[in-house]
Amino acid sequence: MLSRGRKFGNDTIDVANKGCWEPYDTLACLRTGLLTTASTITLIFIIFKIIKYHVYRNTRMHHYAIFYASAIECIVCATSFMVGNRFPQVELAACFLKLAIFALVCHLHWSLAARTLGRPDIMQHVVNPVLCLYLLYCVAVALMGMVDVVGSWIECQRPYWLMLSVADFLAVQLFSIAALYILHRSGGVQRTQFRDLWSIILVYQVSAVLSLTFDIVMKLVGSTDSGCSGVFGHTQLFYSITLSIFGLAKFLVPLWTLMCVLQPFEDRSRASEVALATSYNVDGTSPPVYPVMGNFLQFEQMRLPNPLGHAPTFNSRTHQAGFIDMEFPDTDSSVNSSPTNSPAQLKLSGGSSPVQHKIPSFSSPSNVLPAFGLSTISEESGGVEVTPSPSIRSESVEWRVRSRPS
Repeated sequence: MLSRGRKFGNDTIDVANKGCWEPYDTLACLRTGLLTTASTITLIFIIFKIIKYHVYRNTRMHHYAIFYASAIECIVCATSFMVGNRFPQVELAACFLKLAIFALVCHLHWSLAARTLGRPDIMQHVVNPVLCLYLLYCVAVALMGMVDVVGSWIECQRPYWLMLSVADFLAVQLFSIAALYILHRSGGVQRTQFRDLWSIILVYQVSAVLSLTFDIVMKLVGSTDSGCSGVFGHTQLFYSITLSIFGLAKFLVPLWTLMCVLQPFEDRSRASEVALATSYNVDGTSPPVYPVMGNFLQFEQMRLPNPLGHAPTFNSRTHQAGFIDMEFPDTDSSVNSSPTNSPAQLKLSGGSSPVQHKIPSFSSPSNVLPAFGLSTISEESGGVEVTPSPSIRSESVEWRVRSRPS
């Protein structure tokens, strides 16, 4: 990594090059220690958040990407606060990570909005290309800034800081306009969603405006003669207070907001259904799990239990039979239920080549003993002929014929 290049011979009065190392300054070291501690504490909370996501087996891939990138940003920010006065490349990397995380936040909300409005094509044709161009621009500017390094006396006047701040400001404005449009089209959202969305917008607006204002002032007020230190009157107290507020508002406060807004939900599915290759979508949601045929057969077995204990078999010609509704009438005195009477033939439709099947028959609440009838399903006409067992009480079941759907 390249250190600051050109020297101007103003190390004594330059407040930007002071820190816990040479040249040492107490206020600068205190500022560095506080910002580094805040970054470390934020990193610890983010690690706990990531662990919580994995414990809950959360399937929102955007959240994982945001918090993993946030953890990397905390490490880079802590390094930048310690040695950023000598290596501005580290601070440029922190700025790029901040912009990349906001791009992920935009993709998360815009993908959910596109799916809600029924326009998933917008993601492929508009959102993804725009975000890719935005990230390519940020990468190009950050790399140019890392290569073109000058001394701390005029480093703040380099155009790359202002270019990144402008990109951040424009992205936040676009996100705010899109949020207003989505709220207008969707007819409003829940109170918690409304609060979370505008919390993100407000925090990133303050961060972007503060960053843009700081870089514009450094570019316009600073000069080669007075340097960046001259903007602060070569006073370490003024510079340290300003830089501390700027560092917290630009880098750490947005991360704190994301930790409060983005929360995991517990996925109660099996662990095998949460694999990366099968249960994650790019839009941050898990795909629907369709039941297999075995689960369907188990459901049918519970709904219509097989008295013989055999697995059900399906025939392409005999499976499609007419529908029968079975109900428990309150009273039916017109039917003689005497066991001496012969069982009646309930013919729904006739046909040849019958296939014998056992089907269950439901008894009335007064008769708890199970009883079954013998059904005959025609392969040609699809009709059903049912002969109830002698043990069935005729009033216990009411058979109604419903035509087979075409």
